[in-house]
Amino acid sequence: MNQTPEPAATGADELAASVIIPARDEESTIGACLRALAQQTLGPERLEVIVVASGHDRTAQFAAGEGSGRFGAFEAIRLGEGNKNAALRAGCRRARAPVIILLDADTELAPTAIAELIAALARQPASVVHGALAPRRVTWVSRYCEVNRKLVKDLRFDEQLSGAVVALPRAALPPESLADLFPDRVGAADDLRLGRALQQRGWRIGYAPAAEATTLFPWTLRGLTRSMLRNRRGTMAELPWSNGALQAAKSAVLLASLAATLLGTTRSARLALVGAIPLLLHAATLAWQVDTLRRRGLGDYRRALPVYVALDLLGRTLKLWAFVEAATGLQPPATFQGERPPRTRSPGAASEPPRH
Repeated sequence: MNQTPEPAATGADELAASVIIPARDEESTIGACLRALAQQTLGPERLEVIVVASGHDRTAQFAAGEGSGRFGAFEAIRLGEGNKNAALRAGCRRARAPVIILLDADTELAPTAIAELIAALARQPASVVHGALAPRRVTWVSRYCEVNRKLVKDLRFDEQLSGAVVALPRAALPPESLADLFPDRVGAADDLRLGRALQQRGWRIGYAPAAEATTLFPWTLRGLTRSMLRNRRGTMAELPWSNGALQAAKSAVLLASLAATLLGTTRSARLALVGAIPLLLHAATLAWQVDTLRRRGLGDYRRALPVYVALDLLGRTLKLWAFVEAATGLQPPATFQGERPPRTRSPGAASEPPRH
């Protein structure tokens, strides 16, 4: 690993948080991520920022151009090989602050986000917490991601770790446990796996809705489909077989109901109605939950409900597919990184580092 030299750093006792950013081919996103960190109300001088870059582009150079001199301490490390978990291990070994924040390179924090994460950890002893994410590009597809987050986090917290921005006490990541917490074999659903591993060690999973951020949720149907399939493959690999089978069975019932409804319409309205009962009950439950969001002041998503139901069924189809793959021992590749914008530079960005 090669690293960019940094001027004399702030002392460890003056740092409030170490921010670890794994970045694989994130040349188009790392600059905005670091600029958002530099605007934190906590004070950038109280942050240690460690970018662990891999891939084939100039992410490390761009990170150095944006981050050097802006924070209490800064490193841009080039990782020779390994996945996201290898990058997290490398960054966590260097972290010196009492709070460690794991941040995806395509995520931009609101100015108060880190202060809110630290406050949430103080309110919830023996916990790790994650922040609230919203899509940066708003389309009918990314709207699904926003509604889903509202339902599984804000309406009723699912007690699972979501990994775009996670805050942990330093004690949750002892050096001798990093290989177990961030194993190389995990390629997808790494946040789910990390949360389960931390829970087994006695840590609770918390949620800090005031720690807001935007991230690049998929904004096209193709991107969402690929992201869903990758995540569901990862989930099925991590869940106990019985849990995965139960989720797959529910998906199978709903998809069978949809098929029975479509088939029934060619025979009789009564047959179609009978076949639609499970699907109608599911849609009614989602409608009630979406209306509950409105009544609690968490947003009015009623117009998005038909699209949400349709994309939920797409997700369940992919979940069933992923379960069948896992049950039959197939090992499909998991290479989808996520949708990325064109590599255009924003006004005010640091000048592009020279090629060497």
